[in-house]
Amino acid sequence: MNYYTYWSISDLPTNSIKSFEVFLWITLLSLILWVIIKRYKKQNGDYEKLILLWTTGIIFLFSFTVFSYLKFFTKETTEERIQNYLKSSHILTVEGLISDFESIKPANRRGRVTIESFVVDSVEFEYDDALLGRFNRFSKTNNRVFKNGLPVKITYGKTKHEILKVEIAR
Repeated sequence: MNYYTYWSISDLPTNSIKSFEVFLWITLLSLILWVIIKRYKKQNGDYEKLILLWTTGIIFLFSFTVFSYLKFFTKETTEERIQNYLKSSHILTVEGLISDFESIKPANRRGRVTIESFVVDSVEFEYDDALLGRFNRFSKTNNRVFKNGLPVKITYGKTKHEILKVEIAR
């Protein structure tokens, strides 16, 4: 059967942003801020302008140093590590039709949380959309895509059945 990837752990924002890009933006912003302070901040006789210039200058030098190190002296291996993990013995794949799909909204003091569960070929999956639980894991509740009878292929962790990749048949 022909599948397309609906969701994958390798598509997460934490995997798509390169670490050196963060320091590039910090470097550029601190340089712009330093120029603005140097040009427009009035000297009042106190040391406020001097402190601001030194602080932004130190941030600029630190972020430029880290950016240079990450860009030119290290190798980005995030995608390679994720693909190796997906091919490891700790990962299993199940293919079949979704059955026993259930979406519940339990009464909760911490706000509204939706919990969805379903079974594919006798493997049970459950996920929720709790605010702190969304980081680096599948939490697409109320998506109106999953339903009973939908042919899927799911790559998941062996121990806790955490969803790592969802493919849906075309």
